[in-house]
Amino acid sequence: MGRRADEQLCGSARQYEVETTEVFTLGIVFRRRICAPPLSRRDWSLANFSAFVKESAENKRAKLIDQLLDRPEHAKFWALKWGDLLRLTSSQVGSDGVYKYYRWLEKSLRDNMPYDQFARELLTASGSTLNNPPANFYRTAGDTNDCVETISQIFLGARLQCAKCHNHPFERWTQDNYYGMAAFFNRVQRKKTRRADELFVWTSNTGEVTQPRTGKQMKPWLPLVGDVEKDSGNDRRQTFSTWLTGKENPFFSKIEVNRLWSHLLGRGIVDPPDDFRDTNP
Repeated sequence: MGRRADEQLCGSARQYEVETTEVFTLGIVFRRRICAPPLSRRDWSLANFSAFVKESAENKRAKLIDQLLDRPEHAKFWALKWGDLLRLTSSQVGSDGVYKYYRWLEKSLRDNMPYDQFARELLTASGSTLNNPPANFYRTAGDTNDCVETISQIFLGARLQCAKCHNHPFERWTQDNYYGMAAFFNRVQRKKTRRADELFVWTSNTGEVTQPRTGKQMKPWLPLVGDVEKDSGNDRRQTFSTWLTGKENPFFSKIEVNRLWSHLLGRGIVDPPDDFRDTNP
């Protein structure tokens, strides 16, 4: 994709008789892309930029990309981006919670934690929000409805707020779908402790969701799967997280690729990047 874009730019330069060599044009374009945040521009003096353009090694770009991805700025920047998505603010999790949650995000990115593992650790976290920072997810998503809507938007690209009260008028989501997904998270419990900025998160072994319009007790429900009949008594969040990150779920990888594309190119393939409804082509 990058090479095709470069070829188009070079072709336009020749068409309009822009006085620049192809190698220099490609170097400028690559420089602009590679030095965009989160990667630092500070090492790109004119001298080392010229040296890079003149270098003949075929893998020079790949080597430079690897070097920049290993820099601490990369993890720090994307930790900030994820902090925004996860509503990481002192008003939500307290000042100590912000520090520990952000450091966990940064370390996860620095250690190249696989994205599926990252999602599972967030969604199945329990315990002290200070000792186990991903448990802060259930502090910012403070109730069952918030969990459903936050998880759906971040990891599925689906905005389910309408389905809370009625079947969506234009999309596939129904009110039963909403409360079926809620059944995975309604057993999550939260309790304040004596420590400032700390919440303790755990799951109970009982508790069901009732659909408010029909009064029906809802079974846990998964998109493209349907009702989950078997309930082993284990943490239902594990079942949801296994499906979410599995190969049978087509939404999980698409939403993250689109989020990265949106940041790097200014607009997602789907825009807004977390709105994958059928009527938003």
